Amino acid sequence: MTEITPFSIIVPVYNGAETLEALLTILTAQDYPPEKYEIIVVNDGSTDNSAEIAQNYPVNLIDLKPNQGRVVARNTGAKAAQYERLVFNDVRVTPNKNLLRTLNERNYQPLIPNIEDYDGSRWGFARFFYLLLCKLYYPYYPLSQAEPEFFITPDNFDEMPKGTGLFCCDKQLWLACQPSATNKMVSDDTKILRQIVEHAHILRTLSVAATYKQRTEFGPVMAHTLQRGPLFGDYYLRPGGYHFKLYLIIWLGIVLFMIGLFIWPIIVLLFMITIGVTGLFVIALYLSQSWLDIVVVFLYFPFIIVAFGFGILKWQIAELTKGKV
Repeated sequence: MTEITPFSIIVPVYNGAETLEALLTILTAQDYPPEKYEIIVVNDGSTDNSAEIAQNYPVNLIDLKPNQGRVVARNTGAKAAQYERLVFNDVRVTPNKNLLRTLNERNYQPLIPNIEDYDGSRWGFARFFYLLLCKLYYPYYPLSQAEPEFFITPDNFDEMPKGTGLFCCDKQLWLACQPSATNKMVSDDTKILRQIVEHAHILRTLSVAATYKQRTEFGPVMAHTLQRGPLFGDYYLRPGGYHFKLYLIIWLGIVLFMIGLFIWPIIVLLFMITIGVTGLFVIALYLSQSWLDIVVVFLYFPFIIVAFGFGILKWQIAELTKGKV
């Protein structure tokens, strides 16, 4: 008979009223002995009624003021946890009622469950991100019965889909792998997972499942994409980072473009428009799985790349001015 492991579930939330009630309803009704788990909600300076919603459930509510970011919120919850086995659950990720039972049966950590983040839409941002992830992480996204699980190791780390939207890890391991900086531009998942994988391989498995409520409206998607830019830069674009050389080439291209625009403005502008349209068409063909997908990529890719690019620029400016203000 499998020993019943006690769990501490940590829910960091910032303005998550839209999904918090549904999440806490599932978490408080787990198919697991209630005395064997606790739920810690860390309200990270929310300006909506997230705190009021949490107060309606049997949870340990911790209020942080002002908003301090996911790194601080999660670590505050981890330090307050009474059990060694932690489960981090972002407010937009809803697990099954058998989450804790399945984690207990698998008896392995660190572990990333399979998170269904695509609703089957043939249009919109949901379809675009699905197409993008399918190419970026092939053949490991999405998980299938043919390849139901895999281990993330130091050797394959940068090629694998990963995240901490729903993540199981021992408390001591988690706290030992935190970044020294805790500001909002610090990579709040990739950097941490990179440290963890140096100690233990991370299992990503289809046997533990959850769903992710995607952002589909233009404003929230743009705001979230802008926010992800600095986090991407903090890990991938630093010297020695996985995409650092490509990042330097892009900046070299920008410098050459600005010089050319000053010397031959019309010719360079027409050339860049031609390159841009051609490149977009090639990207659309590469990502698409149907003719309709070509239209989806044409419409949504420019907005995503601009928002993401401005996020990276924000990070780069912060890096260049660090210690000078």
